Amino acid sequence: EQLLVAIFTDERERVAGGEVTFRLVHLGDQPSGQADPGPAIAATFLPIPGLDIPPPAEGPAVVGTDVLTGVYRADVNFDAPGFWGLLVEATMVDGRVLGGQTVLHVLPTTQVADVGDLAPLAINIVREDVDAGRAPASSLDSRLRGADERDPAAALHAVRIPDAVAAGRPVVVAIATPVYCVSLVCGPLTDFLVDVAARFEDRADFVHIEVWEDFERQVLNPAAAAWIQTETGGNEPWVFVVGADGRIVARWDNVIDATELTELLSSLPVLAGA
Repeated sequence: EQLLVAIFTDERERVAGGEVTFRLVHLGDQPSGQADPGPAIAATFLPIPGLDIPPPAEGPAVVGTDVLTGVYRADVNFDAPGFWGLLVEATMVDGRVLGGQTVLHVLPTTQVADVGDLAPLAINIVREDVDAGRAPASSLDSRLRGADERDPAAALHAVRIPDAVAAGRPVVVAIATPVYCVSLVCGPLTDFLVDVAARFEDRADFVHIEVWEDFERQVLNPAAAAWIQTETGGNEPWVFVVGADGRIVARWDNVIDATELTELLSSLPVLAGA
């Protein structure tokens, strides 16, 4: 599994760049369990695509911003469900050593559509629905307040996922809410995918699904719910890549790896008629 962790100081300053160390310990079925931590795992910094805030050239280092610039990523093995303790240690470029800990709850099975699963075929809202008055503009993209407003992600609002799957076309699906995203990642992610779509429109279709049908009432868009609804709601953003056979071949939670995505898209064949 891939573990993503945002790190910040007691003063709420973000830590970015370089590598830090993770240690995991399985606590059992209670978060207060005791056990010896496992071996050190190197975690590297993964910047958020679309942000014009480069990580420090040397790191880890404190960045003077409250904007999440990226996370630390490591491949880990949660070999049993239950509660896991995570210990983090960062040797900063100024010589300080920062440490912290938290508890993670690992479920027996994933609650969100996973690699190898058939893609959900719920019908997503497209621009045509807004223009015809069948859906409010805000349910297409939370940045839109009216049907006549310019759509900054128009390239991601033209294709219905069931149509792409039926035609045997790979499709990149982003579930994101640019206005209401708690992590502030959704807006940059959506803008980043607009640029990616322009580069790889001959390899795949690209779709953005707005998370909220009605944010005030906390009602998810039905198409978004089909992908990310869990017993406790739905977190965002997510990005999925669906292959030509209709099965999910890749997914990213919250922060996408731009290099992995572009390499995957580059490996796809050019679509017929492109």
